[in-house]
Amino acid sequence: MADAFSNAFALQIGLLTSGGICYIANGMKPLIKRGGPTADAEGHEWELWERDGELSLTEDGAPVASSRASASEANMAQLAVSPVSRANKPLIMIAGLGLGTSAAAAIAAMPRAKARFIIAEPVEQVVRWNREFSLCKEVLEDERVNVEVGKAADLCRKRIGSLHAIIMCHTHARCELSLSDAQAYFQALKGGSLLSILLARPDNKLCSTLKRAGFEISVSALPVNDRGKQTRMHTLLLARRGRFVPFAER
Repeated sequence: MADAFSNAFALQIGLLTSGGICYIANGMKPLIKRGGPTADAEGHEWELWERDGELSLTEDGAPVASSRASASEANMAQLAVSPVSRANKPLIMIAGLGLGTSAAAAIAAMPRAKARFIIAEPVEQVVRWNREFSLCKEVLEDERVNVEVGKAADLCRKRIGSLHAIIMCHTHARCELSLSDAQAYFQALKGGSLLSILLARPDNKLCSTLKRAGFEISVSALPVNDRGKQTRMHTLLLARRGRFVPFAER
């Protein structure tokens, strides 16, 4: 399993692997393993890889996060905190530290001194890698930020009605959400607040699960990057606890 990521790429473009380094036949820069494999509580293996200064986080060989920030993450964060921009002491949860890009976007969108941020990261080694490689130094050193090791849904079950926003990014892997976890997110949010999920593509099953949990749903498309002629799009799913009012009508 430790070489699953290498093997997956090898099947596509042909790699020669040696000592944790993947040499690519077409002359691209090598893919170097920086950490792992390390297993989480459920037995999934996590690894940290680097190519040409860009880091990638993998779970069981599949990419789940990148150190390259996207414009869509910044735009999602702005929309997520918009309904609570006037809250006295907003409390925002970021579900998953990953490589820090979503957390950084959320903090940039809510720069107020009284704002507080909870980063829920279920894999403790991911937090260590972020500190070791200074991946999101400003985020982890921010006094308003508290990193808690655990699943976001489990942490939400301890915070009924206390969160002003929950932010997730699932642009590398599908968001597998149970009805029980969706209900935990719903119960943790204050009335009128948003669960914001950034996806690689539309997901009708996920929308259905969130509706069953009580959310009002709005789906839109966000450009991955602000530059370039050919713009890829991410799907933004806004799940509101309470009646959803389009931002244009606020």
